[in-house]
Amino acid sequence: MLFTPFNDPPFPSNEWINMINKKRINMINQIIEKTKFANFFQVIITKSDGQVIVRLIKTLPASERGTLLLDFEELLKNKIELAINVWAESLGDKNSLRKLRGIEVKHDK
Repeated sequence: MLFTPFNDPPFPSNEWINMINKKRINMINQIIEKTKFANFFQVIITKSDGQVIVRLIKTLPASERGTLLLDFEELLKNKIELAINVWAESLGDKNSLRKLRGIEVKHDK
């Protein structure tokens, strides 16, 4: 399916919506355990709206991380649920210069 700004995004199925987080995570892990993605991501949480939050296991440059996340999302869309959106876990600000100047960047946890 081609996604454009003119199409409504897909909505999760009732099966996905009614499934508990642990079962969704297990389903995803069964699919990725034998792929390259198991070496890069740990699924932290899934949400009924289709969001899948992953933690990066390895540090990757932004150019590789973005492509890998998109490829992972495509796999999950094809195997599990079309409405899945993969998000990397937000991390704190690691810029040491801002910390020295007393500037604090807040993020959601």
